[in-house]
Amino acid sequence: MQRRDLLKRSAAGLTILRSGMLRGQTAPSNRLNVALIGVWGRGTAHYNALRNENVVALCDVNELRMKEAAPLFPKAKTYVDWRRLLDQKDVEAVVICTADHHHAFIANWALNRDMHVFCEKPLGISVEEARVVRANYLKRKAKVATQHGTQRHAYPNFERIRELILDGAIGELKTVHSWDARQLPRPGYPEAEGQPPAGFHYEQWIGPSPYHPYSPQYFGGSNGLNCLFWNMYRDFGVGQMGDMGAHTMDLVWNAIDAQAPISADVDFEVSDKFHPDICPVKLKAIFEHPANSWRGPVKLVWYQGGLKPEAPKGYINLERVGNGAIFEGTKGSIFADFTTRVIIPNNDDGDMTYYKRRAPGETLPLVNGTGMPTQMTAAPQRPPQGQGRRPQQQLPPGFTAMPNATPKPGGFPEIQFVNGKIPAALGMPNDVVPGILEAEKSGQPPRRIDPFQLEWLAACKGQNANAAFGTSSKTHCDFDYSGTMIEQMLLGLVAHQAGKKLDYDPVNGRVTNMPEANDWLKRKYRAGWTLNG
Repeated sequence: MQRRDLLKRSAAGLTILRSGMLRGQTAPSNRLNVALIGVWGRGTAHYNALRNENVVALCDVNELRMKEAAPLFPKAKTYVDWRRLLDQKDVEAVVICTADHHHAFIANWALNRDMHVFCEKPLGISVEEARVVRANYLKRKAKVATQHGTQRHAYPNFERIRELILDGAIGELKTVHSWDARQLPRPGYPEAEGQPPAGFHYEQWIGPSPYHPYSPQYFGGSNGLNCLFWNMYRDFGVGQMGDMGAHTMDLVWNAIDAQAPISADVDFEVSDKFHPDICPVKLKAIFEHPANSWRGPVKLVWYQGGLKPEAPKGYINLERVGNGAIFEGTKGSIFADFTTRVIIPNNDDGDMTYYKRRAPGETLPLVNGTGMPTQMTAAPQRPPQGQGRRPQQQLPPGFTAMPNATPKPGGFPEIQFVNGKIPAALGMPNDVVPGILEAEKSGQPPRRIDPFQLEWLAACKGQNANAAFGTSSKTHCDFDYSGTMIEQMLLGLVAHQAGKKLDYDPVNGRVTNMPEANDWLKRKYRAGWTLNG
């Protein structure tokens, strides 16, 4: 198959309004019955989109968060246990914004009930979890729509990079480097401290993971950033491999049409030593992928914790790019971050006559048809609070600054308390709800809803049914495309634990040169919890 042949598949049958909304999408007869699981944090990013649907259920382990969101979704039933919510018969779709160690469980249970699923990243925190959810989706993909929460994919840059590589702007693709610079070391699990606040169901938060006693250290973050306080602990997350690693690898994955890798290795000279409880900060992982229908074999190299590749030219300073990628081909390289890209020919005198730029009508379809533009022809007016931007949070009484996950000399971050006893993530007020209500009351126009969310909602309603975007269907980041991406990242952690290069069978999900490593592809769950419920 020729590379350009892959580019002729696009979504059809959509009428896109200037606002980014689909015509008729939110008519009363065309509203979706949705459950929001995880009401604060990333959950608040879905409020505006879900206001146009029927939110029939809310679930959160913190009762305070459901009370705060009730004015936006007054008809929703409330739950602290997502397992009970999934028994509610009128739920058609779920949005999953919980802690990472619940993601695969909720997604798989929802798919078992033929529900549409939007799941924030990562899709799971073990190779087995990612594979189970992906396989369940593939059995039901004709009936359900899925989207994995790598919302940066809506930037047009993602498709422009894919076009350049498919069209041969750098020749034959050989190697791709990508990285994240965040560094949040932890010395180990925190010791028991205090008691959970009233209304916070800590046992339910622990869920399927091995029990660890309550500590405010897990809940010291502000809205949308509390994951940084627990995702370095292996029973609750996978560190940057599933956080910014998911976003950055998405930039790569979209361009190469890969499945799970055939090997995973780690550069142990520069990476942190394996710790059984804590995810590595510094890690350099190398993955090999076989040839596909339009390219030869490629090597992907992942760097994190301040490690980075060599810049393609001496005048490029990678230290100024926290998250980025370098695509290396036989004729040049593409240096990119989430929103921009630069082509650098290998030959300084290269005229690029080998590259044939596509016509405007041949460009790849953006997320929901519009994407999320990052450059404007005219400077837009700064939107009011509660609309196009999140209002600046007010510091609660007694706080000296917004919460910060960077560790202090003792190895853990400083935790600030609301009313002297409730850690920030459990007690800081939800400032998004009043912003939305005040804007609606004043008659301000609705904010532009994230096209990444709109694309999923449209697919849930049967639109985009025949659309294909690379290896993804209906949406740009379905659980097939995203499942193999997360599987690769998690396999890198297994190679780190193994201390050697692992040969991997991506079809059967087995390590073939170290049998004991197959035990590390999965994790142990507490009694009473099952991944397949």
